[in-house]
Order: sequence, then structure tokens, then C-alpha cells
Amino acid sequence: MNPSNSFEWSWREELLYLAYRWYLWLALFLVGCALGWLGSRLLPASYRAEADLGVFYQSDAIFRNVDDYKNWEMGQLQALILSDQLLNRVQERLSQEDLFWQSQTPADLRQHLHVYWRNAGVWHLVAEDRQPQRAFQLVRAWKAVILEEMARIAELTYQLKQIHTELLALGQAKAASQQRLVELQAMSAILNNWQPWNDPELAKQPVPPYQRWRLLELALRLDEKRFGDRALAPALPPEDAPAEAYQPWVEQALATIETQSQLLQQQLPSLEQRLGEMTAQYNEVAAASWYLSVYVGVKDINAEVKSPRPIRTEAQAALVGGLIALVFGLLIGLAAIQWRKEKIKRL
Repeated sequence: MNPSNSFEWSWREELLYLAYRWYLWLALFLVGCALGWLGSRLLPASYRAEADLGVFYQSDAIFRNVDDYKNWEMGQLQALILSDQLLNRVQERLSQEDLFWQSQTPADLRQHLHVYWRNAGVWHLVAEDRQPQRAFQLVRAWKAVILEEMARIAELTYQLKQIHTELLALGQAKAASQQRLVELQAMSAILNNWQPWNDPELAKQPVPPYQRWRLLELALRLDEKRFGDRALAPALPPEDAPAEAYQPWVEQALATIETQSQLLQQQLPSLEQRLGEMTAQYNEVAAASWYLSVYVGVKDINAEVKSPRPIRTEAQAALVGGLIALVFGLLIGLAAIQWRKEKIKRL
């Protein structure tokens, strides 16, 4: 066995051996460049046309978690501009310019479209196609339809805000009516349970101050919607009047409670009906506006569509081909070095 073969092998010498063959590496790089250039000629790159949209969000909107709500709205807007509903309109518009687009479906268009955004601000619309003119047509029509659709949605969201305001008012009116009914029932129970004139001993005595003040408070609450001679508080008997003098006043108060209760019970069904109608209208308008709010809007910025440009150039393809060839050659060289190392060890 030759000791020099077994123990004097070194990576340094092997790598230097490869480095001295620089002309082989240069040739390999040039061959890779030629293959990359040839590939780009045989498989031409798609062209990319771009347009910009301005998306704004009103920061004065008050929600429990503004960021989460804003992000949801941004995601909803992205879903809208890539939806079949919107892309159908894009396809209809393109079909008037070029017969090629008549055979395209929304799914076909979606494969060529991309939208890039991080937050509210500038959104980049991108269309890619092997024909530069088609990429230009696609992104231009897409942007125009988005602006038209968002103008329509802006009107709907304003209408939605008005409906929401009315819904809140109806809900408050219903809650107030229900609360008033409960209050009237409690007043009726108090007056029906307070009838001292039925007791001969109490009927001739003045009403205790705390009871009279309670009756006065009750009268003022009943008088909230009563005016003039029909008011109960002024008609309350004087402090020194016997309890039996309060009987006509209590009967009048009970009649007032009955009248107000009947009016409220008559109003509640109409309030509930109106509330149901407005809720249905709200849901309909919200669905038509993609559940977007008045806090989100879109405007046109950089009105001109950027000229289509290839995703990769022939020079880039040649450079990538050359680098791939170098890496491939280096891997083969390292594998050969390792193979020789193992072979020498076995000697």
C-alpha cells in the first residue's frame, strides 16, 4: 500500500485542480447562457401591465377593534375585485374591443390577474399575458370596472348608513315603548295595592308624607306626555286631605295608565313591522354593497396604465442559465472529488 495515496489526499489540492480549469468553467457558463437564451426564445415570457388604485379608509371610524375591522374590509374589497360578478363585467367590456375575450370566462381572467397591497393606500393591479396588448387591455378594463363598481357601492353604503340610523331609532323607540309598558304596569300595581279609603280608620286620616310624595312622583311620571287640565300632579289632593279624597284621583290615574298602555300596545306591532322591513332592506343593501361600509373608498390615481413589459428578458434568462450551469458543474466536480477521496482510502 502506498502511504502517500492513503494519507496525503487533500481538499485544497482538489479544489485548486478545479480552479486551474477556469476555461472549462467559462465554457460551461457560456453553454448555460446559450441554453437560457434559447429557452427564452422558444418559450417567450409573459408581459405584465400594471395600474394603480387609491384605497382610503377613514380613521375616525369608531369600533372596538379598528385594525381588525379595517383588515376585514380590505380583504372584502380584494374579494370583490376578483369576484365572478365583477370579472363578468370586465369580460363583457373586453369582448367589445377584441373577439378573443368572448371565449374567456371569469376563471380564465382571474388566472391572469393579481392585486398587490399591504394596507390602505396604493393598490397595484397587475395583468399578465403572452400578448402585451391583451395584458394592457385586461388591466385597463379591470381598473375601469372596479372604479365604476365602487362608485355604485359608495351610493349604496351611504344609503346603508341612513338605514342603519333609522334602524337604531326604531330599535330605541321599541325598547322605550316596552320599558314604558313595564313602568305603567308597575304603577298600576302600586295604585291597585294602595286603597286606604277601604279602611274606615285610615279613610278619615291624612296620607303620610312619604306616601304622598310617592304618589306625586308617580303623577309626574304619568304626566310626561300629558299637559294642561289633564295633568295629574296639579290635581293631587292637598296634604291635609283625608285618604278618602284620593280615591277619585287614583281612579283617574288608573284610567290614564290604561289609556297609555293601550296606545303603546297599538304602536308596538307597527314598530316591529317597520323594524322588520328596515332590517330586510338593510340586509339587501348590505349584500349588494358586499358588506362594505362608508369608511372604505376607492379613487383613481396614476390614471395612465403602465406600458406592458416582459416578466423576464432574454438577457436575464441567459444569465440564469449560465448560473445554473455553473452550479450544476460545481456539484458534479464536488461529487467527483468525493468519489476520488473514497477510492484513495480503499487503496
